[in-house]
Amino acid sequence: MAAISAQVPLLPGLPYAGLDQAPLPMAKVDGAGHIVRYINPAFCRLLHLTREQLIGKPLPGLLPKMDNCVTWFDQVLRTGKPASLRGMAHTKSQPVVWSYAIWPLREGKPLAGIMIQVTETIQGHEAMVAMNEALVLGSLRQHELTQIAENLNEQLRKEITVRLKTAGELAEKARLLDLTHDAIIVGGLDGRISSWNHGAEELYGWSSEEALGKVSNFLFQTEFPESEEQITAELHRTGRWTGEMVHTKRNGQRITVLVRMTLDRDADGNPTALLQNITDITERKQEEEALREAGERFRFMAESMPQKIFTAKPDGGVHYLNKQWTDFTGLSLEEMRGWGWSQSIHPDDVVENMLRWQQAVGTGEPFEFEHRLRDRHGGYRWHLTRAYAMQNAEGNITMWIGSNTDIHDMVNVREKLRGAQAQLADRAIHLEGIVANRTEELMAAHAQLLAEADERRRLESEIAGAIEGERERLGQELHDGLVQELTGIAMMLYVMERKLLKPAPEQAAEAHRLSLMLQQSHRNARDLAKSFYPIELEQQGLAAALEGIAQRAQEQSGVKCTVEAGTIVETGAKDATSVQLLRIAQEAVQNAVKHAHARKIVIHLSKPEGSWLLTVRDDGTGLGHHLQEKAGMGLCIMQYRARIIKGTLSVSNAAGGGVLVSCSAPSGEPR
Repeated sequence: MAAISAQVPLLPGLPYAGLDQAPLPMAKVDGAGHIVRYINPAFCRLLHLTREQLIGKPLPGLLPKMDNCVTWFDQVLRTGKPASLRGMAHTKSQPVVWSYAIWPLREGKPLAGIMIQVTETIQGHEAMVAMNEALVLGSLRQHELTQIAENLNEQLRKEITVRLKTAGELAEKARLLDLTHDAIIVGGLDGRISSWNHGAEELYGWSSEEALGKVSNFLFQTEFPESEEQITAELHRTGRWTGEMVHTKRNGQRITVLVRMTLDRDADGNPTALLQNITDITERKQEEEALREAGERFRFMAESMPQKIFTAKPDGGVHYLNKQWTDFTGLSLEEMRGWGWSQSIHPDDVVENMLRWQQAVGTGEPFEFEHRLRDRHGGYRWHLTRAYAMQNAEGNITMWIGSNTDIHDMVNVREKLRGAQAQLADRAIHLEGIVANRTEELMAAHAQLLAEADERRRLESEIAGAIEGERERLGQELHDGLVQELTGIAMMLYVMERKLLKPAPEQAAEAHRLSLMLQQSHRNARDLAKSFYPIELEQQGLAAALEGIAQRAQEQSGVKCTVEAGTIVETGAKDATSVQLLRIAQEAVQNAVKHAHARKIVIHLSKPEGSWLLTVRDDGTGLGHHLQEKAGMGLCIMQYRARIIKGTLSVSNAAGGGVLVSCSAPSGEPR
């Protein structure tokens, strides 16, 4: 900074209209408030504002180096001596080198204000000052001023040509930037917006006129992922910064955006502007959050289920096991990941287990195997393991999901049942041998045989009760185990289908197809559970249970099956008689569907004079000529059940075709 030559006199009132043609920016400022009273077109172009927007406004607030300006304005007004000021600053469009020349101005005796002259480059300052002095002082330096003006005009014409070319290039770049859907924002180091593309208008809702000149962080009410100081330090260190921020749109909506900042520098390496490329990632963040929540729901369900749940990679390596696994085996997740789970399989089962699992992984077929697992105390318990492959739209396996159900008690009961059946068969053979060997002693041993027959009926009744109890237990376990598992998987598939509708419609369609298959499996498992466990019989009585048999037969085979029960009133819980009648009807309907090829089945139930009468009639092919000689296992089972409840069973060809199965039994518990 240096004072202007002392030879420059105090300027009297100037004919301002003559300065309108001056190529350099000039303005007259009055009083301590530095209010603009005159400003020429060159100054208006420099500030990108109209004369109407500037007249009557304080000039220092519009100029770079504002604090220094005020100091020097006041100095000139106080001392009456000219002064100059130079420095680097920014306009709205580009960085420039400012140079102020300040003259005191008289309109009469007192100082009325100051006249300010601005040049844009240090190199041309002296020449431009000389030209403006020549314009101000008039004819004293007319010839010299004219020559300088011509030189400067030539220089300005060249500079204008270069600037017009640059402006054209910048306009083309701006047009291309407007084509992108991302928001492109350019601003100064103070954050004030100087460029606002069409993508920014679409994203935030403010027009370019509304946004220009605003501080972006204040306009957006920005929530930073880290402190502004850290972001600024990173920008100055590397020239770039990328991260997520939360912004507020014009309508008040909060959005999550990905911001890529680039710091622009001049030829000397000084930062001049900041470019921001902004992408709205709100929807993507919401989808990520939804997927995360779906994963958390699956994990919660898996951890809450009593079964041991696992998932595996397409190659069969396990990558997730729920808490029930670690609680049971005492092994950590890391010990069981991959193929580490095989160490908990019983040595006698591990080879077969591994072969079946590898076969399932290779073919994509469902896996099912009964084997023994070692618990944390070293003991082994029987488990039923099932696993199913999840496939993508191309049919490639993406993962396996499976469960391990403890069936140890069921296996023990099954083995005991097999032993009891074997003992019963051995005892029957033994009794038949006694009868054959002692035919001649039949009359003498009649009483003993009757007693043994009673004992046999008692044992049969107990075995039948045990079998029925085991069937009910199996049905209950199917209902509470497999059916609930299928229900949980169906829920997960539904969530997956809904989340994939937008980003991946093909995968959503595949998920829908799997959901339909799972619904069919769910219905099959539910029907199987009901066949094992007649819940309708327990809750609503025999007539309602028969309706359930008819409905399932019709759904599974397409055979029309109806029930005629009239207005039978049933009281009390299910008893042995109603259970065996239900099983007889079940067996008769199955025989009619499988062997008689019936198209219509009618189940009739009545209760005449305190006894039950059950008939099952079909329109099938009927019985052969040698019914008694070729009685099948189904007929034997029905006769066996009828004996247990002290009933009578008959199976015959019905008039008009088909088979008629009839069973009558006293009501109430058998003695």
